[in-house]
Amino acid sequence: MTIGRIARPGSGPHPGRLLVATALLSGLLAACGSRPAPNVLLVVIDTARADRFSFDGYRRDTSPRIAALAREGAVYERACTPAPWTLPAHASLFTGLFPSRHGADSGHLRLDDDLPTLAEAFRGAGYRTLGYAANPWVGRQYRLDRGFDSYEEIWRQVHGEEEDAGATRLNARVDRWLTWRDGNQEARRQPFFLFVNYLEPHLPYNPPEPERSAFLTPPVDAAAVERLRRFKHPEEVRYILGLTALAPGDLRILSDLYDGEIAYADRRVGELVDLLRRRALLDRTVVVITSDHGEEIGEHGFLDHKMNVYDPLLRIPLVLRYPPAVPAGQRIADPVMLQDLFPTLLGLAGIETPARAPRGATAVGPREAVVLPGVRGLATVSPRLGGGVAGAESTPPGGAEPIVAEFARPVQFLEVMREVVHGADLTPFERTLVAWRSGDEKLHWSSDGRHRLYDLARDPAEENDLAPQHPERVAALAAQVEAWLRRPVARPPLAQPPRR
Repeated sequence: MTIGRIARPGSGPHPGRLLVATALLSGLLAACGSRPAPNVLLVVIDTARADRFSFDGYRRDTSPRIAALAREGAVYERACTPAPWTLPAHASLFTGLFPSRHGADSGHLRLDDDLPTLAEAFRGAGYRTLGYAANPWVGRQYRLDRGFDSYEEIWRQVHGEEEDAGATRLNARVDRWLTWRDGNQEARRQPFFLFVNYLEPHLPYNPPEPERSAFLTPPVDAAAVERLRRFKHPEEVRYILGLTALAPGDLRILSDLYDGEIAYADRRVGELVDLLRRRALLDRTVVVITSDHGEEIGEHGFLDHKMNVYDPLLRIPLVLRYPPAVPAGQRIADPVMLQDLFPTLLGLAGIETPARAPRGATAVGPREAVVLPGVRGLATVSPRLGGGVAGAESTPPGGAEPIVAEFARPVQFLEVMREVVHGADLTPFERTLVAWRSGDEKLHWSSDGRHRLYDLARDPAEENDLAPQHPERVAALAAQVEAWLRRPVARPPLAQPPRR
C-alpha cells in the first residue's frame, strides 16, 4: 500500500490565507494527484451499539443499506468511542482529542473556543459546512456548532411522543439544501462537509412501522409492546437503582424494539445515500457511518448509556466508503477510535491538521493523530503513540497501545437522579471511570479504587470480575491509568488519581 503524509501541525500556509478566492481553489486539491477535493458526509447514528448491525455479524438483517455501503468500502470491526455519552463523544469526534483533553464533559458542558474543530478546518480550506443535529446534546449551547456555515437543531421541531425522532425532517432538510445546490453554479464548485446526527435509536425505542413489528419475537404481547415503546426517562433511572423491576419478557421486547430503531436509522441512511447517488455525487464523497456510543439493554443491570464503561457502550459501528482511496471489501481488525476520524477526514481532503496547543498543552497526544488503517495515501501525523503509561506520552512496555474510554464523575446526571428518586443512595455512582484495554485485558479503573478486571478473550460479556484474584495485576494497570491521567493537558484531568 502506498503511504503518504498528512502535513504536520503548524506546517504549510496558515488556513486563514486560504480564504482568498484564488488560493482557495488550489487549496481544494486532494493529496493524491490533481483530483478535486472530495465532499464529506459524516453520519452519526446516536446510541448505536456495533453488535446490532448485520455487517458486524448480527444474526438479524437490521442494516441492509449500510451493509451494502460497507461492501463498497471498509468495515472497522474494533471501533470504540472515547466516551459513553453524547457530548464528550461528539467533542472528541470534532477535535480528535480525548475527553480529558478537550474538557467538554460532565461538570463543563461546553467545547471551549480555543480548540480547533473539524468543521472549522474544513471551512478554513474552502468547504461549505453544514450540520443537522437531532439530539439536544449536540446543540449550539454546548458550542458543537463551531465552524458550520449552517447548523440546524432538528430536535427543536420534534414535539410529543412522535415515532420519528427527527430523521424524516432531517433528510428533508438535506434534500432541500442539495436541491438548492443543484441550481447554484457557484455552490456546485465548492465541496461540502455535511454532518448528520440521527437521534434514533435512543430511548424511547419507538420505531415507526414497518420496522417496529419486523423484529418482535413471537408470540407478540401487543399490550407489552405498546407499554414499552413509551419506556423512557426517568423509568430507566429507577431500574438502574433497583427500585423498579421489569416484567418477564420486557427486556426482550425492549431489545427487539431497539433492533427496529437500528433498522429505521438504516432506512434513513439509505435515503441520504440515494440523494447523493442520484446527483452523481456518491463516488466523489467520503461517506462515514458511525455512532457516538452504544447502549445497554439490561446487561450488567443497566439501561441507557451512562454510569459504566462496559463494551456495549464503547463498541461502535464504523464504515468508511470512498472508492478513490478506500479499497472495497475491507474488514479491518485493528483497534480504532472515533477521534481517529479527525485526521483521517482532513487527510482525505488534503487539509493540514490544525495545530492545537491551548494554554501550554502538548499539541498531540496518544491516538490524537492516528489515521484509520486501510486508507490509501495517508499516514499518521506522528507515530502511533503508546498511551502515556510511563510518562506523559510514552509507549508502555511491549509497545501495545491501549484503547481508552473515559466517563467523568457524572455531576449533572447525579443531580437528575436525586430529583427523580429522593433519598436514594447514589454513592456507587459518584466516581470517574476509565476503561483501559490492552489486548484482551480490560481494566475498569475507578477514582474510588473499586477497579474491575476482565479477560475479554474468555469473557467477552464482562461478567467475571478477576480483580479479587489478581490484585497485583490490577495495581499495575491502575498505575498505568493514573500516569495517563496525569499527562500534560490543557485542563485538569477528569479526576486526580488517589495517592499511594
